[in-house]
Amino acid sequence: MLSFLRTIVVVLALGAAGTLGTASAEPVSSTPRPIPVVYDSDLDFDDASTLAFLCQAHKQRRIELRAVTVVDNGIGTAGRSLTHARQILKRCGLPNVPVADGSPNGVHPAPPEARETFERVLTGALDDAGIPYRPAPYTAAQLIARTVLASPRNVTVLATGPLTNVATALSSNPRVPQKIARLYVMGGAFDVGGNLFGSTTGGFDNTQEVNQWIDPIAADTVYETMPDGRVRIVPLDATNHVLITQEYIDRLGANAKTVEAKLVHSIVTQPDMPPLIELDIMFWWDALAASSIVDDTVTYRLRPVDVVLEGASSGRTIDVPNGTPQLVGTTADGARFENVFRNVLNGG
Repeated sequence: MLSFLRTIVVVLALGAAGTLGTASAEPVSSTPRPIPVVYDSDLDFDDASTLAFLCQAHKQRRIELRAVTVVDNGIGTAGRSLTHARQILKRCGLPNVPVADGSPNGVHPAPPEARETFERVLTGALDDAGIPYRPAPYTAAQLIARTVLASPRNVTVLATGPLTNVATALSSNPRVPQKIARLYVMGGAFDVGGNLFGSTTGGFDNTQEVNQWIDPIAADTVYETMPDGRVRIVPLDATNHVLITQEYIDRLGANAKTVEAKLVHSIVTQPDMPPLIELDIMFWWDALAASSIVDDTVTYRLRPVDVVLEGASSGRTIDVPNGTPQLVGTTADGARFENVFRNVLNGG
């Protein structure tokens, strides 16, 4: 009964604020202020494309990109991911955005063959094979917490990899969760199957999305630590509506006007990518979550969320009566997303 009442209170609060159903930006005014954003990811091909999108959104003053952090237990390659992030920011004209990485272990190891594939993709697109790893002066979790606490306005955090860095940052200071206006998470699968793949996934039932599966303890910590209703989960239920198609890639390339649009086109046309795209297994997972910050591309519904921590379903996101009330994406407007993604990349 207490959990039910807690959910009802959150529904009423979100309804009064006009935030239930679809994502919306900050209240409209005569001079809208850009949304302060911290971006945490594992920096594989779609995270890199998402970072390019955020750079262009920053230039258009839709957002203010305050920091970029990398978690090293996901699909990206430890050390190289931070180098790639710096290279993207440099190419996009934002070399002074603070960056940092973290090197914690996940509960389940990411498939090494996926890391090798997407490392080739990003090294080829960014031409940064000769750039050595340069450590940041602080960890990713420290940078997230420092940035959030130092901001005079509450910050939006976008997380598109395992939630290890975010969970550590939230646990470092009780003020951190309160200073996060919204936390967008690309992760989870509620009413659809999972997307586990590769050599490390044997023994699991594939009810899980891979980001949550890599570190289910971190995911569980995040959903329990964040205030009710402030997390917007963009699960496979929504991202299954944004398949990457060759036709869209061709249009993106033909109309590419900016550094960011050309960079995304270069990433998704590297030699390893077309064979995967032809299999209809590649989606704009992370880019959809990012687009949801600036436009109504995802439809959300309040659900009581929990994470399975052990067994064959470890990492599965579930809807249970005693779960934490958070907003979960139920579907996405694929055509709208494609227009938003392409238009923002090309300068609005």
